[in-house]
Amino acid sequence: MADHLYRSARLPRLLTPFPDSGDLLVDCDLTVQDGRIAEVQLSSARVAAISTLPTTDLDGRLVLPGFVDAHVHLDKAFTWDRAPNPRGEFWDAIEVLSQDKENWTEEDLYRRGTFALQCAAAHGTVAMRTHVDTGLDFGSTSHAVMDQLRRDWRDKITLQTVSLCSLEQYGANGGERIAEQTLRYPDALLGGMPQMGPDLDRQLDRFFAIAQEHQVGVDLHVDENGDPDAECLRRIAQTVLRRQFKFPVTCGHVCSLAVQAPERAASTIDLVQAAGIRIISLPLCNLYLQGRRNEKGKRLTPQWRGLTLLNEWVEAGVVTACASDNVRDAFYAWGDFDPFEVFTQAVRIGHLDSILDHACAMVTQAPARILGLESKLGQVAPGCDARLIAFEARSFNELLSRPSQERRLLNYSAEDSPPPYPLLASSRPEATLSELV
Repeated sequence: MADHLYRSARLPRLLTPFPDSGDLLVDCDLTVQDGRIAEVQLSSARVAAISTLPTTDLDGRLVLPGFVDAHVHLDKAFTWDRAPNPRGEFWDAIEVLSQDKENWTEEDLYRRGTFALQCAAAHGTVAMRTHVDTGLDFGSTSHAVMDQLRRDWRDKITLQTVSLCSLEQYGANGGERIAEQTLRYPDALLGGMPQMGPDLDRQLDRFFAIAQEHQVGVDLHVDENGDPDAECLRRIAQTVLRRQFKFPVTCGHVCSLAVQAPERAASTIDLVQAAGIRIISLPLCNLYLQGRRNEKGKRLTPQWRGLTLLNEWVEAGVVTACASDNVRDAFYAWGDFDPFEVFTQAVRIGHLDSILDHACAMVTQAPARILGLESKLGQVAPGCDARLIAFEARSFNELLSRPSQERRLLNYSAEDSPPPYPLLASSRPEATLSELV
């Protein structure tokens, strides 16, 4: 990446060295050297000088750092055509994809994973964390393929992996088996899907004991439903505090919090904040899955949309991100691994219009912190990665009103800029996948 000067880049203030600026967007001049941001100055403070660097005047275009997608499922992606979920129900999705796993060969996983990463890179994503279905007799091939993808894409996308299974499977010797499959590879964490029940506290203790023994962070699927009695999140926070667990803890979904009594939800938020837990909302997938209503064979309009309390999390100072989750599989029929779509839809669904700078942070700065990459990614500051995304818009209103506008990927590899949109046009990715490997 050649050294360069970008003048008049309009940036969300929270993502710059000037977070206390009075405006949501600040105009800055950026110097890039050796693929890193070397200097950031307010354009209004610039002293006129002749630069020896090649210079681009961005003319007030809105600029974001490369996206960080902190919760995806590469092993499931692009299976909809062969394993659809006509009713759109959560447990149906689990059953459909359980049956499809017989097709998850090394070649199949690699081809679909490659296509997914190509889509992500085309949209400007620079880091991802993928959950990987793992069990006592399943997952070795998936983890090996994810590691191959991690190595093949290391110059474009930083890839982390997390095991995904029921917490019951961590009992007895199962926990060591799952940990061995998962943690034999770098940039890996332990994860799972706790469910309410009489054994939950015991299961959580066992799970966190294994993570403590291996000295790794955890990332869990939590309360992905509309049941006000689902309080796995609360029990996780209590476990973290009781055990004084020192490694990073992330909880995704936490949908049920939105249907609990306000006082109870506020109490749980306080516990989460005290425990230092990070939250990831998956607005597109939960919009699709939650609130499905059928009566006497008729499909009825949903009356709630499965979104967690995004505004309340931000108000409480909890690190809060949004991510793609599933893409074109039985859990979510649509998607394209585009965090910009996640951002625009989260703003509309969650009424984030009064905290737009925080909303931008949910697909950049916050997930970078969750992945432990905050010193490198997710913000426009000295020392950070210089891969930037420049939109035609000059304001948040224009950005959100024209989400299909052209975006330019700055300082990405040559084949990623401009984005290869023809790659993304196929409604049947398998037709294109064969050309990629």
